[in-house]
Amino acid sequence: MATRLTVFFTSDTHGFIFPTSFTDRETRPVGLLCMAFPKDGNTLVIDGGDTLQGSPLTYYCHREGLPMPCAAVMNGLRYDYVTLGNHDFNYGYEPIRDYLTQLDAHCLCANVSDRAGELPIGRYALRVMENGLRVGLVGLVTPWINRWEKPENLERFRIGDPMAAAREAVAALRDQADFLIGIYHGGLEKDLDTGRLLSRTDENIACRLCEELPFDLLLTGHQHIALANGRWHGTHVVQTPCNAAAYVRVEVDADGAIRSALCKPEGPARMEPWQQTLLDSLNGWLDRPIGRLSRALRPEAKLTMALRGSPIADFFNLVQLNASGAELSCTSLGNELRGFEQTVTVRDVVASYVYANTLAVLAVTGRVLGDALEQCARYFSVDETGAVGIAEPFRKPKEAHYNYDYFAGVRYTFDLRNPPGRRVTRLERDGRPVADDDRFQLVMNNYRATGAGDFDFFADCPHVREIQTEVSELILDYLAEHGDICIPDGSPYEVILPSGERA
Repeated sequence: MATRLTVFFTSDTHGFIFPTSFTDRETRPVGLLCMAFPKDGNTLVIDGGDTLQGSPLTYYCHREGLPMPCAAVMNGLRYDYVTLGNHDFNYGYEPIRDYLTQLDAHCLCANVSDRAGELPIGRYALRVMENGLRVGLVGLVTPWINRWEKPENLERFRIGDPMAAAREAVAALRDQADFLIGIYHGGLEKDLDTGRLLSRTDENIACRLCEELPFDLLLTGHQHIALANGRWHGTHVVQTPCNAAAYVRVEVDADGAIRSALCKPEGPARMEPWQQTLLDSLNGWLDRPIGRLSRALRPEAKLTMALRGSPIADFFNLVQLNASGAELSCTSLGNELRGFEQTVTVRDVVASYVYANTLAVLAVTGRVLGDALEQCARYFSVDETGAVGIAEPFRKPKEAHYNYDYFAGVRYTFDLRNPPGRRVTRLERDGRPVADDDRFQLVMNNYRATGAGDFDFFADCPHVREIQTEVSELILDYLAEHGDICIPDGSPYEVILPSGERA
């Protein structure tokens, strides 16, 4: 059967254009420069957002005031359309402006507008292919940007309801398009196999878009799920993993049948001289020694760290307490992290704390503190045999190990013999039990301070102060200022297993 339309789709590349994971200097078959999208007049190349933040490269360019190379690389790959992701707003208006004005592709994001009307952001597009197929395209992004992002980064934007924006765009295209594509930087709120509801919020509404609007193909992102040949209410649904580890190829046959496949980058990378120069400069900066620890800090399995504590998290909390002057601190670990050699390099830092987070100090009560710990204790599942695992909400529909927080300044116990919501059996500060009406200053990243990750109670806590320097920068500064840093053994908490033993 002849192919009538081919679509190549990437999303959540997070600035991973080079053939490296940035954990070392080794080249690997990853990154946009290892991809190739053969094009003809019936081919579209599309990206689903989260392009400008999330890698050592994007951090380095932002820190050094260098142009982001993402647009130039995407121009070389002949992208046709992109939408914006929530992390594209992390550095504010100017990087988005520079990216979109340098980009040959058209940006479609129906629920985002530039208040001044200066940015080339369209709501939808109609593309007539060489064979005459009329393709309608609508771009959308999760509105939870309004909840997560620093207000100053959104002053020049208006981010509205994606469902309402999608309805208007589809209505405008309805009588013009033969084939309708949604480019949605958001994910799935239901299990596509069972229909079971996975999330009750409107952060992700991919299934609702399929149920209420006549999309033929929905290109989704945000959750980093490797998904091809998904289907919901007659709509073909795909999604890519993050960091340019794979892309999706979609083919539409002449009879309307749709098939898709996840494809790995082909490699080797095709690098121009300016790209090699940038990579060499970046690697030189990443390999620069910045401090020394009393011991190396290695990541372990996610469940092991959650049960027994993590010296990496303890170190992050030490930095946050030093920077904020707060009494207590909480932090989390990314889904992927490098860890620290004893002689710490810049690479260790920016590959271990990859988010563009700043810090907020909140005034919390002992009751709120206890609620936060109970939410963390929900990370653990216990099956009928007493085996401990990671609870499904932290694994599906998206891996979210970063929603398990490690606390400093208090000592506490989780007892997994108890049901969720009643697992915190000890909470002490300076050797005495914490009372519900005790008051503390608690420092956390700005993402958590919004209540994200089912910590809704934090959203109502008064803000004492904010530290606008990014956490990775604070870690680099702390290492540079303190020379040899002693990392103590032990953990501020313990977990009692269903057997009654300590983890």
